Amino acid sequence: MENYFYEAATSEGAVMKGTIQALNERLAVDQLQNMGYFPLSVSRERKEKALDIDLLKLFHSRVTEKDVMTFTYQLGVLLDAGFTLDKSLFVLSDLTEKKALRDFLKEIYSQVRGGKSFSEALSRFPEVFPPFYVNMVKAGETGGFLEDTVSRIAVYLENSQAIKGEIRSALIYPLFVTFVGGAAVLLLLTFVVPKFKMIFSDMGGALPLPTIMLLAVSNALTSYWWAIMLCAAGLIAYSGYFLRGDRGRQWWDNIKFRLPLFGKLYKEAAVATFARTFATLLKSGVPILNALQVVKGTLRSDRLSDVISSVRDEVKKGRGISEPLKNSDIFPPIAVHMVTVGEETGRLDEMLVKIADRFDMEVRTTVKRVLAILGPILILLLGIIIGFIVVAMLLAILSINELPF
Repeated sequence: MENYFYEAATSEGAVMKGTIQALNERLAVDQLQNMGYFPLSVSRERKEKALDIDLLKLFHSRVTEKDVMTFTYQLGVLLDAGFTLDKSLFVLSDLTEKKALRDFLKEIYSQVRGGKSFSEALSRFPEVFPPFYVNMVKAGETGGFLEDTVSRIAVYLENSQAIKGEIRSALIYPLFVTFVGGAAVLLLLTFVVPKFKMIFSDMGGALPLPTIMLLAVSNALTSYWWAIMLCAAGLIAYSGYFLRGDRGRQWWDNIKFRLPLFGKLYKEAAVATFARTFATLLKSGVPILNALQVVKGTLRSDRLSDVISSVRDEVKKGRGISEPLKNSDIFPPIAVHMVTVGEETGRLDEMLVKIADRFDMEVRTTVKRVLAILGPILILLLGIIIGFIVVAMLLAILSINELPF
């Protein structure tokens, strides 16, 4: 049995906090529900929790996607339990520990209490709640099924976070290899190689070419490290500025889908994002033209935006959406075929969900394959660099025997 810290709401709207013993988190939730509570969060109890929270506040002052996902899930729980919207917002604004999010929720609560709709209040904070979120809430309010809409948003955000989390976890190994290998090479060039420089200083032209090249690189790093750092910082700053501009964004957009290894991953991720976002909007009652416009703003790709614009034009003319998708080189035939079937059967939203699930799985598989290839490639490159350093040093040492004394 383990202790779990919980925060739950009662049927009267009060928030209860405490600990409960259970074998796992799922059983802890079941116990709370059997007690008549509505669980908002359940987590394994940690010692010195207050200290952990204080440290987290120091480093996490902004509202993250995970914060929005947690808020949406908790709001869905309260609405499903029969709480009114303003009461739910009041409970969550008092419950939320992160000050930045708490301030947003208090302002939203004030706006709702003042007579504005929930979607109007959310639209005042586009940096936290994107157009996708606001449009879905607006559709739920108009259709009278806000509780279902909030639950769908929570599921969508949870799926997105799960995919991003898996990709970040998968990147840990190659990043670790790159960091350790790069640090080893830098250590050799800045500390080990200079130790031999004095030994080779009088050898002049007798030094082998690999050793001359190695000493030149080492000398540049040790003597002009500040210039190298300035150039690197300038290059990074210029790259960021360039890619944020229209020309840079179009340039990157044109080549990222053609990159070896990563091009397929970008396409699969784009298809999955399009399908899941579009399906979630349609299920929430957003009109198809509005849904396409919202999807267009969430994809962050000029090429994809052009495709979605073509789709909207076809829909305005009373035609289907599969033909523009088929004409693009991003959507694979299987996705286009499934969209066509969805249109013909009147179950487009369901078919889009299946497309999203399929390509989310494809993204996971492609990430594993790319990293399975990338890891050995990084190790091989680092091995070649370190091997070159070692061979260059050995050649110089062996060449000493050939010098006339």
